[in-house]
Formats: sequence, structure tokens, C-alpha cells
Amino acid sequence: MKRITFACLMIAAAALFLAGGTARAQYPEDALRLSFPGMTLGARFLGMGNAAIGLADDYTATFWNPAGLAQLRRMEISGSVDHLSLSNDATFFGNNTNYSNSSTSFNNLGFVYPFPTVRGSLVIALGYNRTSNFTSALSFEGFNPVSSIIPTLYNSSYDLDMAYQLYLEDSTGYTAFTKDVTQKGKVLEDGGLSQWALSGSVEAAKGLALGLTLNLVSGSYTYTRNYTETDSRGIYRTFPWDFRELDLANTVSSDISGIGATFGLLYQWQEMLRVGLTLKTPTYYYVKENFKSDGSSYFKTGNPSSYSYSIPGTDEYDVVSPFVFGGGASFTMVGLTVSGSAEYTDYTEMQFKNAPTSVMSENTTIKEIYRATTNLHVGAEYVIPGIGLRLRGGFMLRPSPYKGDPSSYDQKIVTAGLGFLIQDQLMLDLGYAHGTWNTYQVNYDATSRTDQSIVTNNIIAGISYRF
Repeated sequence: MKRITFACLMIAAAALFLAGGTARAQYPEDALRLSFPGMTLGARFLGMGNAAIGLADDYTATFWNPAGLAQLRRMEISGSVDHLSLSNDATFFGNNTNYSNSSTSFNNLGFVYPFPTVRGSLVIALGYNRTSNFTSALSFEGFNPVSSIIPTLYNSSYDLDMAYQLYLEDSTGYTAFTKDVTQKGKVLEDGGLSQWALSGSVEAAKGLALGLTLNLVSGSYTYTRNYTETDSRGIYRTFPWDFRELDLANTVSSDISGIGATFGLLYQWQEMLRVGLTLKTPTYYYVKENFKSDGSSYFKTGNPSSYSYSIPGTDEYDVVSPFVFGGGASFTMVGLTVSGSAEYTDYTEMQFKNAPTSVMSENTTIKEIYRATTNLHVGAEYVIPGIGLRLRGGFMLRPSPYKGDPSSYDQKIVTAGLGFLIQDQLMLDLGYAHGTWNTYQVNYDATSRTDQSIVTNNIIAGISYRF
């Protein structure tokens, strides 16, 4: 799914904006990170493949379809914890490397209150939802006979020219280091997005409910990457081009806030059939970002034989995510519920706003490299009579938002879950999802590319109490 270049921070730090004198690091992937949906919310619907739009009969309806809250007749308190582990098998110039990362966080915590009514239903809900998880990892190593990152570090401003400051090029911008180096790197990403949700739902006519959720978004994003190039084969021997090693460390730390809304409709026919529709408005994000590039070079001879340099930067900008249109249905008979849903998103509608001209120009790139996709979800739940045990299973298909990607780059996620109802009041839920897909990433251009195979495992444990 990701095409973030490994050198993008370093190159961005070498881009001088005369108006503000700051370095900026915005790329189309920064908008995609905030627009692409998270894996799940709630243990029950994770087990059912997130096929929730046409069912949505617990607190998590605040996220999936707020109209579903109208089905609740008792107060509810619920919460859950989510654990995500990610494993990345990367191939780089024939070498395979595995790297992993994991995170544990509260998935949701909410309260539902149904008002007493003469007829119909009026329900409000308030809570916290963890909607996206940025946890990721990448490691690679291999000998590159065709290119080096060093020429890409050049900048016409000496203060922002990392290669010049590390004595890897001369005052004219010439460098002898263009190929035949061993390249290796490690990348860790962490953080995520959360919503503070205020929801309401009303039964406008018999069987027909309307709902609305207002979301206040908060979040963070951290990016740490360490990159090394070495003359492992002793090719660069002649002074002053007797290169030994280059180390680059890049970090990003972002604080994110935003606001958005979800509208929902749910029609229920008797106790058997439900049909739901949702509209998620664009979320307006504000991002405040700090980033830094540190470099060190080492040579075989010379006094000194090593040099270090640092380029810090800060930035602020807005991102607007696309509309998301959803629809789903569920059917229940003899203890078996089958559910399906779909969500349509046109990623070409993502936008940067309130940013310099150079960043605003990325809106054109967004139109060129992204496409519209439809995420598909199917799931089922069976209630075993007499013992309160519920068995769940499901599947998700989340196509890659990039134009031209093959189907192997689509996220395919198999899910399963259990639920246990105790005395018709206390529900214990466990959901599991196993995801697989392929992707690739370039470090600075196509001559230094890692092909990746991603595996994720999500586990959510939840509890809810109705009274």
C-alpha cells in the first residue's frame, strides 16, 4: 500500500523555502495515512469481518452506523483492548530480511443511554474510539551496484546540503559516490488516530432509524529510520574520495487533530432483515510536525576522518480526507446472522490545504497516482442455543488505493471471534483478524527498491454490560 520513499525526509530537509526558511516533508502518503481506514473497531464486528453497517446493534454503532443505536433499549457500558502485531518480509537485491513491530492500546470505551419514549426510540452515546493504527516496520540490506543515495542529498543551499556538509561532494556538487555500495536500513512507525464521539439516533418511522455522530479526532505519528551505506568491497580508495560509511537518521513526530461526522440510516423489517446506509463526511485534519535529519560520514584516511551534521525542521498544514459512502445488510434466522457491507472511497479527493505552493502542488500528484476503491466485508454469527455462546467468522477485502497495483497488493483479511453472554447482561467478546498483502517501497528512486510481504495479526478483547 505504501510508496513512501526512504529518503523523503532527507530530500525534504534539503528543500529551502525562502518565505519561511523552513524545510518541509509533505508527500501524498501523508494524506493517505490520514484517509485510509483503520483495521477495526470492536471485538464483535472484528470477528464478523467488520460487516457492521447493516447490523450495528451495540455501542460501536457510533463508528459503523449511528442509526443502529436506535435498536438499543437498555443502557450500555462497553470497552475493549486491541493488540496488533505486524511482520514484514522484505526483499532487497536478492536478500530477504524480516522485521516486526507491535502495539497495544484501548480500542474503545463508551456509554449508551436510551431515553424513555412513548413510541419509537431516542438514544444517545458518548465514547472513545481508536480508529487507526500506524504501527509498521521495515528492514533491508543488500549490495547496490547501480546507485547511491549520496547524489540525491545535494542542495543548492550549503546549509541544507547534507552531502556537502559531510564532505561527500565538492563545492560544485560533484560526488564520486554514485554506485557499488552496501545499503541497509530499519524503519519503525507508530501512533494512530482516535475519535471522541458524540452520537444520537432516533426512530423516525416504524422500523426506520436515522443517526448522526460528531467526531473530534486526536492522534500522533512517529517515524524513525536509520539508513547506512558502506564501501563493503573497498572500491573507493583514493583520497579525498576514500569513502568508508554514511549513516543517516531521520525522525518525524506529528500531533494530529481534526473534526468530522458520520450520518446513518437503518431500516429493520421485523426481526429478520436490516438494511443500512452511511455517509462519512471529509475529516478536516490539522497536523503539527517536527522532523530532523542527522548524518555522519566516515573515511579511510584524513584528519579528521569523520564528520557529522544535523538539519531540523518544523511544519504545520491541513489535510482533508475524502467522502466515504457505505451500505450493508444483515439477515437473521434461527440463531444465524449473516451480514455484508461495502464502503466506497475516492482517494483522488484527498487534499492538502493551508500549505506552501510546493506542498499544494502535491494535490496534482494525488490525482495522478491514486484511485477510487470499494472495501468489501462479509461475516456471520451463530448463537448456540442454551449456553450463550456465539461463534463468528468473516472476511475483508481492502483494495490498494494506488493506480495500477496488482491484486496481490490488496489487503485480504480473514477473521474469527467468540462471544459469551452471561445472564442476559454481561457480554464477553474476543475477535481475531489475520491479514496479508504485498507492497513495495523505494528508498530514493527505483534503483533502490524493497519488495515487501506484510502479515498482520489483530486481537481485540471486549466487555459490555447492559442494565
